[in-house]
Amino acid sequence: MIETKGIVLDDLLDLVGRLDRIRAIALDIERAPDKTYSPLGSFLAPVEWYSLAAVTKSTSNAHAFCTLVEGRNTIAAIATVRMQIEAAMRLYGLTLVDDVEAAGAHLMAGNKFGQLKSREGVRLADKVLHEALSFEYAWVTEAYEDTSAFVHLDGENIKSKLVHLEMGAFFNLSGVDAKRPEAAYFHLADTFFVALRMTKDILLDFLRTRPQAQERAERLAAFRRELGEK
Repeated sequence: MIETKGIVLDDLLDLVGRLDRIRAIALDIERAPDKTYSPLGSFLAPVEWYSLAAVTKSTSNAHAFCTLVEGRNTIAAIATVRMQIEAAMRLYGLTLVDDVEAAGAHLMAGNKFGQLKSREGVRLADKVLHEALSFEYAWVTEAYEDTSAFVHLDGENIKSKLVHLEMGAFFNLSGVDAKRPEAAYFHLADTFFVALRMTKDILLDFLRTRPQAQERAERLAAFRRELGEK
């Protein structure tokens, strides 16, 4: 893992720069498997397909988050942060199992992640995952729990829409916060970027454990020779 207890970010002046940074790292994540899973026509193990699901989840979340923030859809944007943390948690969870190939087959067969067990025999529920990941990324549990309140129909969905005025409280029933200043999204955008950066680091660690391009090319060539001999 590259990032442990500390979070270091370049200081940016505006929201546009923050969203551009998110789009750039999402593109890094999209391109990350290119060399490991090449050449074209190579066979992928079920767990490798699962890693690609983590890639598409991340790039989809990044696109959605930027769109939601630009549209001032605060509640849905916060929920997207939580989805991204969860994607990273589950990719990280593959490092906790005894047999990663069997875990991949289990997941790609449509079974639930929470049915998997760690090497110590503990079921990999979300609480177990985010607490384990917090040993590497200290901010994860707090961020996961805070953003979960916006995934579920919880009190935070009310508090975030209340505006206190001299004549009393005003409750915004609209799905957007049109007058919310861009600076109010800086911390949220930075949190989402850090979640993506964490995902990228976990993905790169995973890809290093997989057969690399040369080995895959040799396997593919052997398979094609075998087909030709039949």
